[in-house]
Amino acid sequence: MERTPHGKERREDEERPTSEAAKDKAAATEIYIDAKTGYYIFVGNKGRTHIFTAENLHHTSFRTTRKNRFERQISGKWESIERENLPEELK
Repeated sequence: MERTPHGKERREDEERPTSEAAKDKAAATEIYIDAKTGYYIFVGNKGRTHIFTAENLHHTSFRTTRKNRFERQISGKWESIERENLPEELK
C-alpha cells in the first residue's frame, strides 16, 4: 500500500492502527468524505479510522468514537458516502 509522506511518518508510530488500514478499507461499511480536504475516511473495527486520498494513498490512521464521527457529520465536516460512489481506485 502506498502512503503519503504524512502516512509514512504515522506508520512509524506503533500506537497508530495503520497496519489494519488496507483490511479495514476493504471491509468498511461506514465511509465518509472530508468536505474540506476531499479525503476519504474508512472506519474499521473498534473505531479504527483510516484516511485515504482519491488516488488511494494512505494518509493517516487514528481512532474515533461513534459520538465523534456523528459530530463530524452534524457539523458538515464529514459526509457519508456509499462504496459504489467512491473513485474506482478506492473501491
